[in-house]
Amino acid sequence: MATLGAALSVAFLGATAYLVFRDDLIDTVLARNADLQQAYEDRIASLRAEIDKIASRQILDQVAYDEKVERLLSAQRSLGDRQRAVSELIEKARASGLIGDDDHADAGSTAPAALGYAPSAEASAAASFRGLEADPIVTGSAAPLTDSEGKVDVAAVGAEIAALDAAQARTVRTIAAAAEARADEVIRVVGRLGVTLAVAAPTKADASDALDAVGGPFVPLGSAEALASAMADASQAFDTLGKVRGAVARLPLVVPIEGADRTSNFGSRTDPFLGSVAFHAGIDFRSPSGKAVEATAPGRVVNAGPTGGYGNMVEIDHGRGLSTRYAHLSQIDVEVGQEVRRGTVIGEVGSTGRSTGPHLHYETRVNGIAVNPETYLSAGDRIRAILR
Repeated sequence: MATLGAALSVAFLGATAYLVFRDDLIDTVLARNADLQQAYEDRIASLRAEIDKIASRQILDQVAYDEKVERLLSAQRSLGDRQRAVSELIEKARASGLIGDDDHADAGSTAPAALGYAPSAEASAAASFRGLEADPIVTGSAAPLTDSEGKVDVAAVGAEIAALDAAQARTVRTIAAAAEARADEVIRVVGRLGVTLAVAAPTKADASDALDAVGGPFVPLGSAEALASAMADASQAFDTLGKVRGAVARLPLVVPIEGADRTSNFGSRTDPFLGSVAFHAGIDFRSPSGKAVEATAPGRVVNAGPTGGYGNMVEIDHGRGLSTRYAHLSQIDVEVGQEVRRGTVIGEVGSTGRSTGPHLHYETRVNGIAVNPETYLSAGDRIRAILR
């Protein structure tokens, strides 16, 4: 009996101890699980915060990227406007003879390669925007400039646009330089005649002063500002060239009868009537009687009628002391005081006055003194070659 009671006591104590230790174990496990759950939740919260940061950066990066692309699209549109202006200038240069018809451009560009223009840069820049916005000026077949993620490489496209800006500016400056060079050459040719063209140009003193007083911010050649400056220079050069053309058109630089043979030149010759050496004040053009005679420059008729050995003569005052005479006419078609243009028919070839047969005696005079008309006619040939 005593043994059974002892056994039951030991069993009871064991069961009690088990229950006590089990509760402690459960509490420990629960506490550990609570700690793990809190740590897990903290980690989740941290990861969510990190994800939010990444998402925010991506959004900001995308916004920045979109803004850059929009700026490039705006630059492209501006580039199209500038290209139209450059194309118009090129056509103007072609019409003025600065560019020959053979100086044509490649497909997709209207600028001549002879002037250093780079149509491939334009095509590349346009192709870079395929899928974003159609280029209004050119289209290309090259692949878009993209980065490793398949997005438009903003830096590369920006470089292409800058390169095209620079090419446009070089083209415009080349055209401007060509126009200035032609105007200067014509001025030099006319200057050898002793005539100063009424074309605004800085004097040497002004040019020297200008070189001594210069400055301003540095503007890269490829910028829109540089292109605008080049366009302004080209506009001024064309304006000067236009004034030069207008000024030389008022000079007697063409023959009064196209295709007529010259039978006697300016200077000393044997007089056809007396046989002695005499001075011939003009050039004789052989032509059939009745052939139309044209004024070689615009001006005002100051003499129109019989004039001694000249026979029927017309004299035209072209201003600045310059005049021309047309003698031995069979008929006079103008009157004193009449304003005429170059090419106006002033009479017909004849043999009136001191003449051996139908021809035109043509003189060029400066301040009343006869000068060799050939000097003016040769200058006209050179100027027409320059301004072709």
